[in-house]
Amino acid sequence: MATDTERTPWPQQLLDSIWLLALAAIIFWMLAYVVWGVVDVLTVPVG
Repeated sequence: MATDTERTPWPQQLLDSIWLLALAAIIFWMLAYVVWGVVDVLTVPVG
């Protein structure tokens, strides 16, 4: 049991909450696709 002086680490809080885990997954994939899209656009030859 956690007392008032002990805090649950944030990774454990993330893994304990299904909604936080889903939100983290959505944010991760959104960022991955944005970075992938920017790299793809920047590698297109000009002209």
